[in-house]
This record gives sequence, structure tokens and C-alpha cells, in this order.
Amino acid sequence: MRNRPIAASLPWAVIPVTVVLAHRRLERERRRLAAIIDSLGDGLVVTEPDQATINAVNPRARELLPELGPGGRIDAPESPLPDVEQALSDEAIVEHRGRTLAVRAATLVPDRGGSSSGGVVWTIRDTTDRARLERAKSEFVATASHELRSPLTSIKGFVELLERSPGSMSARQREFVEIIMRSTDRLVDLVNDLLDVARIEANRFEVNRRPIDVVEPVREVLELIAPRIADKRQRLATSIAPDLPLAFADPGRVRQIVGNLVTNAHMYTPAEGEIEVSISSEAQRIQIIVSDTGIGMTPEQVAHVFDRFYRGSGLASPGTGLGLSIVKSLVEMHKGDVGVTSEAGRGTTFRVHLPTAPAEVEPPPIRGRRVLIVDDERDIAELIARQLQPLRVEPTIVTDPREVLDKLRTNAFDAVTLDVRMPHLNGLNVLREIRTDPKLRPTPIVFVSVFSNRSELTGEWVVSKPIDADELRRVVGAAVRAGRSRLLVVAREVLRDALVPALAELGIELAWETDADAVAARCAESRFELAIVDVGVADPQKALEALDLRGRRLRRAVILCTDDGAPAPPSISRLGMDVVPVQRAASALTAVLERESH
Repeated sequence: MRNRPIAASLPWAVIPVTVVLAHRRLERERRRLAAIIDSLGDGLVVTEPDQATINAVNPRARELLPELGPGGRIDAPESPLPDVEQALSDEAIVEHRGRTLAVRAATLVPDRGGSSSGGVVWTIRDTTDRARLERAKSEFVATASHELRSPLTSIKGFVELLERSPGSMSARQREFVEIIMRSTDRLVDLVNDLLDVARIEANRFEVNRRPIDVVEPVREVLELIAPRIADKRQRLATSIAPDLPLAFADPGRVRQIVGNLVTNAHMYTPAEGEIEVSISSEAQRIQIIVSDTGIGMTPEQVAHVFDRFYRGSGLASPGTGLGLSIVKSLVEMHKGDVGVTSEAGRGTTFRVHLPTAPAEVEPPPIRGRRVLIVDDERDIAELIARQLQPLRVEPTIVTDPREVLDKLRTNAFDAVTLDVRMPHLNGLNVLREIRTDPKLRPTPIVFVSVFSNRSELTGEWVVSKPIDADELRRVVGAAVRAGRSRLLVVAREVLRDALVPALAELGIELAWETDADAVAARCAESRFELAIVDVGVADPQKALEALDLRGRRLRRAVILCTDDGAPAPPSISRLGMDVVPVQRAASALTAVLERESH
């Protein structure tokens, strides 16, 4: 019998073979995983445990973000990625090199016994086509809504005439007219919701915040809806805390927010159910709670409740699926938040938080200032004059718009109120004449009109008809005190010589601040439509956060600029907003104004 090697007879002799086979399997899996990652349609960027140094990128990431590569840093000045905390908490949208990118991040699980972090994996998805389709859809919705509004106005008007002549109709015909009226009202509500959504998406939805007692608009809503609640045999309860501070909000939009929430509770609560509306304050915020004992929602429905056009499966109640989406947008435009809790079969509770008003600063008096009131209807002009009496201004009424320019050139006026639609010469033509006259150009113009959403009025003071007397006095007072300062420049003094002459050529009056605290104070006392922000100021990110541009979104209303000596800091670069040379700031502003007018 031949002797066998001792090693061959030992069990551990097979260990090297097992290790080799395991290594081959791991290598095959690694190559397979690498092939999958390389073929992904989304970009992937993986960092080292420090969460900043880039370890690897896949081909799609190199295509979308050529600035980033292994060894580079996520927070480098040229990196377009947002802060890691923002990307970890929610999807961030970044505009970069003509693309719209959706960015998310997730932490990697560290090795056993390793560091506290295993790094971060970033997912970058190109949503340019989707964003383009969303814009096309929004434009279609806006166009279709406008086209529907005119025939609906005619239908509604003639049906109302028929309703006022019941003697000439049989009972059956009157029933038909009531059905037509209800259906028309539903269509009008749908068109109004569609228009609101279109304006919000186009950043043309006005939110004029001011100190208000939030109880008043809430009570108005409840008084209007109370008969409908009673008809359904529902119980409505209210709870209002004493000594509430003033909210910093638009009363019309508060009515819209509460109206949508209470209507939603009414629709989804059965007969004999309860609806409760409460108002309280907490931590410098006003809290409005609307709760019901209705059908409630499942967790899946709660997750989508603020999505546009979403209506839970199996719900037969009427509705557009837009009301709660509009509520969320309006609350956010007030710098507030809205949340919901619900349980199927037990009811739903919505909580809205709105900021309280800042401490009142006594404004400079405008007693004795002269205001030219222009309206072709003398009754309306005299009404405006009476509503301005508490300001102790000196009003002059003109009913023929052709006399306005002569009045302004022969007399000194501190402000003009102007209607849009007038015979002989409409208000927009008067505005153009005033703005092309160097002497009259600084005159503040306050449009008092039903056409308050006209794009031509962008940058002007506007009060909607029917006239809210408090709003009229506030706007006229602010216009007289602030002149026509609609542009806020936040920049270092060294840029003044480069910016001011170019902006003066555009006929734009401006206010100038140099830091975030001054920006917040200025925005609290005056309204601005646009802003130019120098990224070289101290903490430009804080300055951007302090801006309050009449409900507008920063990306559409702010021009970022710099000079050669002040590169954009990482926090600004990660916003995905273009930064233009200071010499091009005025032309960039012109492009924004032209885009807003289309």
C-alpha cells in the first residue's frame, strides 16, 4: 500500500480550494453587479465614509454630472448637488446644464466594527422630459380654463335670468333650471380650481400677506357653509382660543384654505356626523384645525391626499381632486405648513399652521399726501376716496383717463389709483405713458381693478375689486411711503457703481440692502416683486431665505450675480440656480420681466 501525503489526509486540506471557489463566486457577483450599475438609466454617485469624498460614479452619472468624478468632493464649489441633509430627507430638484434633475441620497450601512457611517449613495434621475410635459400640461389647463370661462359666464347669467322669471315656467321646467344651475356652479368651481393650479405653477398666484385677525375670515366661511351642513343634518362646532395674536396672512387666501377644508369635511362626513373647527396659537404660529367624524382614509390615501387630481378609490362624492392640493400650495406660500391624520371609518383631522404677524412698526404718516383717483365710474371713484379718508390724504377724482397725464404734469401727486378697463384710453395705456415720461416714471401706481391678475401689472401695486377697504388703505399707504421700489438689491457696496446705472436705464426704482437681517426688515415693511442677490455678501443663503417676494418662488424671481472676486459659495452652487456676472444682471432682470409678461 502506497503512503499518502499527510496533508492530503487532513480535513483542512480542502480549505484553499473552498476559498478559491468562494472568491470566484464573489468575483462573478461583483462583475454582475457592476454591469447592472453601469447599465442603469439613473446616475449613481457613491462617497467614502466621510460622506463628501467621491468613491465611484457610474457612466450615467458621468454623463449628467461631468464635474464629479472619483476623488472629487460632493461639496466642491462646482458640484451642483444639494446639501446631503436635504437630499437624505426628501427628493431635491436641481436645474443643471439645461436639464432638470431629481436627486435623492441614502446612507450606506457601515461594515461591522467600522466607522459610524458607510458613506452615501446619491441617485440622480433626469426628469427633463417629465418637467417639459408638466409645463405643457399646465399651459393646456390654463388655456382650456380661460376658454371655458367665457361661455360659462354666459350660461350662468342666462340661467339666473330664467330663475328670476319662475312664473313663465312649469314646475318641471323650474326643476330643470335648478339642475342646470347646480351643474353650472360645479363647472365654475372646477374651472376656478384649474385656473388656481395653473397660476400657482406659473408663479403668478398673488398672496398679499398682512397682519389680520384670522377669526374673521374663518367665521365668514362657516356662515356661508352652515346652511349646507344643516341640510345634511351635520353638526358644526367651533372652538376659538381667547387673546389670539394677529396672523401674517392674506385674508382672501385664508378663506380659500378654510373653505376647501370645511367643504372637504362636509362632503366626506355622513348625515348626523360632526365637523369641528378650532383656532389657537402655539410657538409663534396660528393653528387652524378642521376635524370630522367622516369616513376617514387609509394610510395609502393619506400619503396621496395633497396630490393633484387624487381622489381615493371607491369615493363617489363630487369633487375635482384639486382642493387639498391648492390648500397645501397656499399654506406654503404663507410660509406655513399643513398636515393630516386620519383613520378609516373614524374621521380625519387637518392642521394648518400660519405665522403670526411681526411686531408692528408705526409707519410714517401720509397725512396731506395727494392721491389722484382715476375711474370712469364716478360712484366707484368716490367710494375709493371715502375709503382713503382714514389716511387723511387729499384725493382728486378724474373720470376721463385722457385727462390723467395733463393732471400729473401740472400738479404734484404722491400716488395714482387706476382702473384697467376704461373707455377712450384703458389703464394699461395710461401706465405706459406714465412710465415712458422720465418725470412721471417714479409715481406709484395702484391698480384697483377686477383684472388684478393681468401679467401686464407685474411689478405694480394692485388691489382687486370688489374692494377690501383695509387692503386699499394698506396698499396706497405702502405705495406712497415706498414709491415704486419693486426691486430689492442685496449686494456689497462695491457693486453699486456697476448695478445702479444699468438698472436706472430700465426705469426701475430699487431698494438696496447689504445683509440678511436688513432684508428681512425691509420685506416686512415693503412689497417687492423681484430681487438681485450678490453671492459675495455675508451668508447669501440666509439672505435668500429672508426674501419675501409677494408669494413668488425664488427660482423665478431672483437674479444671482457676482464679480470676479467673489465665487459662489457651495451652499449657493447646490441650489442649481445660475449665477450671472454683475455686468449682465440688468439684462437678466429684463429677461425675467419679459418672460412674466407672456
